[in-house]
Amino acid sequence: MVRRELSREELFALVWEKPTWEIAKELGVSDVAIGKFCARLQVPKPPRGYWARVRSGQTSRRPPLAAFREEIDRSRREAARARAADSLSKLQQQFYRAALSDLQSRGIDVGGADMHGSRLPNLSPDLAAQILLLIQRRGHDWVKEGKVAARAGRSVESSVANLVGKLLPLGRPQLLVFENEGKNGWHAANGPVVLVRLTARLQERIAALVRIVRDQKLQHVVMPLVAADHAWSAHHVYTPESRMFLDSMLCVSATEVWVECTRRAWREDDLPERIVTGRITLQAIMPIDYMPIREIVLTPVVSRAAVAPYRERLLALLEAERVHEMMSHTAYSIEREAPSEKLAIADRIWFGEERPFLSAREAWRRLEQELERWETGLEAERSMLAQSILGIEVGDIVTTENTGRLLRLSVTGTTLYASDEHVTFIVNGTRFRKDGTLGKLQDVLRLHFANEGKNTRRLRRD
Repeated sequence: MVRRELSREELFALVWEKPTWEIAKELGVSDVAIGKFCARLQVPKPPRGYWARVRSGQTSRRPPLAAFREEIDRSRREAARARAADSLSKLQQQFYRAALSDLQSRGIDVGGADMHGSRLPNLSPDLAAQILLLIQRRGHDWVKEGKVAARAGRSVESSVANLVGKLLPLGRPQLLVFENEGKNGWHAANGPVVLVRLTARLQERIAALVRIVRDQKLQHVVMPLVAADHAWSAHHVYTPESRMFLDSMLCVSATEVWVECTRRAWREDDLPERIVTGRITLQAIMPIDYMPIREIVLTPVVSRAAVAPYRERLLALLEAERVHEMMSHTAYSIEREAPSEKLAIADRIWFGEERPFLSAREAWRRLEQELERWETGLEAERSMLAQSILGIEVGDIVTTENTGRLLRLSVTGTTLYASDEHVTFIVNGTRFRKDGTLGKLQDVLRLHFANEGKNTRRLRRD
């Protein structure tokens, strides 16, 4: 920095009076420092060759400083607007923190996403997209559950809509924004604005569908959008109409992608409303001609190499299922001994405040709820373990030989059933028609794994 603070006018007069190196020598700094100081104050410096022309007797006109003062004022106003745009209201902060809490509970790393005061941090596009979709999908529930201290209404809708507007620029690199046809801006939507998170896996699915369209010379194919893939615009997430949207489909042609959806009418006699968004060119969002195609071939027999990395996890699942089965049998035998209404009355009359029969009944109800929660967790683990071993996910396209013909499915769910000696994998999916389009018929693939050899008869043995 210069040794004394120069005003902008003084610096302007100096740099147009003598060369920069002379000014730097007088002030005891480098000419680089003078250049940085001019840039900071937006003081125009003479162009290259100016002093050579002055020495040759030529005169050049100085630019007016007032224009640059206006530029500084404009920059300051823009910076102030940018700071205000990043600042969240107290209500918006509640929605933002609720989203972070939900993401953390799912095991997603949200490091660096905490707010500094009331300002949004510099979020990665992927994290911003997840927060944006989660706020829109769960925001109504947070209000109902009390996680957000507000009463649902127009003011809340407006606040969340503004929050979406602040998050959207951060998450846009990870989002496909499907807007209504003929609409000028997403914030002025008359219908839904569909935000789809553009993950690598979704790009692979789209590439596979494009291949089908091109190979079969089709107009387009469709793929159902699930809750994990999309959400509606915040302008609609709280209104009753938004709860009536059904069957959102991602449509893929050889060159474009768009969304079609139907909305159930308020009255049962009315026909559903069909809504179509504008189209996005595939070339604008992904290198479609060079994308690897994710179409997984499954064989009826699963190899030992596929199962080996997950052997310990599979054994742990078997143990958990055995414990759950034992506890279930015990619990249901207790249920038969649980007190009837007659014993409940006797409980109240004979034992007074102690009421041992009533306590036993309440304990049974808690145990029953816990066993149901445990069964849900076991089923989720079966599904995730099957996907890991088979190397597939919901939404993938899989093919296999079935009674001498090729069967192609869009995966809708997976699970497995295991014993010490063998594992059966179940893959549920929607069948593709012969012309390559996705049909409505559901089908099931059953794949098997069995240990071979006398010394490897059981999963528990090496």
